[in-house]
Amino acid sequence: MASEFVRWICVDTQGKAHEVTPAGYAESPVFTRSGAAGALLRQFVSNELGGRGETVADPEGPHMPAHVRFMRAHELVDYCDVSEKGHLKWYPKGLLIRQLLMDEARRLAHDWGALEMANPVLIKADSNAVGELMAEFRERDYRVDGGRGTCWLRYASDPLAFPFMQKVRFGLRQAPLKVYEEASCFRNEQEGEVGGLRRVRNFSMTDMHAACATEGQAHEEFEWLTRRFAALMRALIARDRWVLGWEGTVDFYEANRDWLLGLGRDLEVPAFFKLMDRMSHYYAMKNEFQSITADGANVQISTVQWDVKDGARFQICYRDASGSKVPCPVILHASSFGSVERSLCALLENAAVDEAAGIAPALPYWLSPVQLRILPVSASHLEACLRLAERVSAFPARCDVDDREETVGRRIRDAERDWIPFLVVAGEREGADGPFSVRMRREGGSRTLSLAELRALLQGGQDGLPYRVLPTRMRVSENPVFHG
Repeated sequence: MASEFVRWICVDTQGKAHEVTPAGYAESPVFTRSGAAGALLRQFVSNELGGRGETVADPEGPHMPAHVRFMRAHELVDYCDVSEKGHLKWYPKGLLIRQLLMDEARRLAHDWGALEMANPVLIKADSNAVGELMAEFRERDYRVDGGRGTCWLRYASDPLAFPFMQKVRFGLRQAPLKVYEEASCFRNEQEGEVGGLRRVRNFSMTDMHAACATEGQAHEEFEWLTRRFAALMRALIARDRWVLGWEGTVDFYEANRDWLLGLGRDLEVPAFFKLMDRMSHYYAMKNEFQSITADGANVQISTVQWDVKDGARFQICYRDASGSKVPCPVILHASSFGSVERSLCALLENAAVDEAAGIAPALPYWLSPVQLRILPVSASHLEACLRLAERVSAFPARCDVDDREETVGRRIRDAERDWIPFLVVAGEREGADGPFSVRMRREGGSRTLSLAELRALLQGGQDGLPYRVLPTRMRVSENPVFHG
């Protein structure tokens, strides 16, 4: 528990607040007033006040987190023996998922009205304003020396995004200035905290910033982002297994209490506030969308932060009606998927929760590396199955053909082990346009569908979300084994 916090407040799904203490938080009525969500909040508060948080000991031992087991078994991500711990390698299927998450993050940023940019990852140590900002994260510095003096690797896009925004000329009509960057970031995390996807040293962030000319603008943008991220958490990342954490100053909380509690009430999510007498960083308030994992830890995904320092510190200014430069009073920091690594961690941990409940674990359809697999009954049906796979791929859908010399039963079991959402076994009875008996992983059982109905099923699963082509070869027999 950080010493700067002086007040702790639990809030139920109706926006009713209850102050707690580190010693007596377990007695809060909020935990029982909010049903299953209250139990998740209790776990989160226990983690925060008990010091567990996002850290789980011994990620490689007998208590290996579920997401580590899944990320390796499904050939998504793995450790890299020739790199430093916390720097991961991505197999083709995992890289596809990472790219799709970034595609959706980019679309969300564009919907918000952000302008996309890209900056270096290396920061000179002699930049005063950047150095002041970096000092707030000094314990996590990643330093390099190429023979021209010490430099830092950025921990987020901020230290380079702000000098970028500092140079942009904009007035009230262009405010707030919104920018977005897909940022490769580095944090020199402590050795005992690094493991799996939950905490790494090199990661990809979806960073959004808004330089606001007024606090009214900042309120409007903060609320839009918070609501959009809540929808993202429910629909794409964690379903109902998340809570809202808040961290900020007592003064900001008291001045904005009704607004902050109202946001949680409207989202129907329980929340936990940790409040300080004074700011220890650049933000007066921030929220963190915390996914609760199968082992009871929490993983931060989205965040929105209210920064009252960096407009003046970096002289990020708008021009008022007279043409004078005025420092922006609020810079909003936001991240939709947080780091892609943590988003994948949450997805896999939620699959583990399903597995424990007797539900077939799976990735969301739009992120499944293979969305439909076709199994020829015998070698004589292979060419027809390949032609069908080509037609399905044009829907579009990621489709492969298991042409291995294994029994049908073995290939069906392998498809189930691979979490493939839909499976077609094709033989003499299946014509070019069906009907096809389609095995449904999540729903269970089978449905008999024509080709047109199959197409509608797959497109419904895609639901307009980003799409990329199959990351592996169409013939399963031609794919190498990356792990195991």
